[in-house]
Amino acid sequence: MPTRAELVTPERILFSGEAEFVVLRSDGGEIMFLPNHAPYIGAVDISLVRIAPPGADASEGASAHAEEFRAAVHGGFVHVVNNQVTLLASVAEPADEIDLDRARRALEAAEAALASSEETADRRENVGGAGRAGTGVVPEGEEAEEQAELSSTMRALLFPDDAEVAARRARVRLEAAGEGELTTAASPAH
Repeated sequence: MPTRAELVTPERILFSGEAEFVVLRSDGGEIMFLPNHAPYIGAVDISLVRIAPPGADASEGASAHAEEFRAAVHGGFVHVVNNQVTLLASVAEPADEIDLDRARRALEAAEAALASSEETADRRENVGGAGRAGTGVVPEGEEAEEQAELSSTMRALLFPDDAEVAARRARVRLEAAGEGELTTAASPAH
């Protein structure tokens, strides 16, 4: 028996229907929700969300079914109860609505900003400070230690304009649209 799945943003319901499984990246790592999953509540990281149609085989891989619903989700929450997976996201883009050229430009700009901020951080470290990539802010003491321990999900929530976060969002857009499996290999898990 399939599970019921919904992906909802403030603007609209992007997906509502039966699913064999739902895959996403939560704050604790990648997770798959199969039918009759135990109750669960968690934060959703910037990730590709895959919702497979009834009858799909989870062992066949990421693109085994052309009918699989794919979306770039830029954070949110997931709630699982009574054989229903509900994803609430402030921003989510279905794969078929992603502008590839815009996503490529966003990735290039974010990577350039990230490279520039890393050079600045390296210079700050050489004079005794520690910089946070992409922000121009130099945290000190406990604040610097806390930022070093933040998960990627928390970094995205707390520092949405950070160059690293912008690059992760662009990579997920490209991955959702079929531009290769970029997120796992290219996104650091903090």
